[in-house]
Amino acid sequence: MKRLWKPKHSVTLSLAVTYLAGAALLALMFAAPAVLKAIDSDPRFLRVMAAIFYGCCPAGWLAIVSLLKLLHNIRKEQVFTRQNVRLLRILSWCFIFVTLVSLGTLFTTYLPMLYISLAAGFLAILLRVVKNVMEQATIMREEQELTI
Repeated sequence: MKRLWKPKHSVTLSLAVTYLAGAALLALMFAAPAVLKAIDSDPRFLRVMAAIFYGCCPAGWLAIVSLLKLLHNIRKEQVFTRQNVRLLRILSWCFIFVTLVSLGTLFTTYLPMLYISLAAGFLAILLRVVKNVMEQATIMREEQELTI
């Protein structure tokens, strides 16, 4: 039986979704004040949430760029490389940054941000595990290439 869904399809889909995420982040950067005002018009809420959102934007952009580079490397069949390990490390630090910034909302009355903080922290841990596995696989690949 012929496989319809191939690994290259998965990478292409991931690239498309990542580009869409970049477009969504760009749109939200312009629409954030209106979106936040629609949620709650309290000036304190607007200041805190805008500061957190715009504070997280650089990490969001860095994560999107790193993910795009990683996916393009995978598409070129360059999987177990030091550059990919570095990109995974950058991605995990982006999520750690978002976790710490969004934890700042614990001192406000908007507790749903706690869920974002917990989710970002969990993703950071997952990425660290994947990064460690990739790093070990890269070391093993390099050692194997030296023995041939």
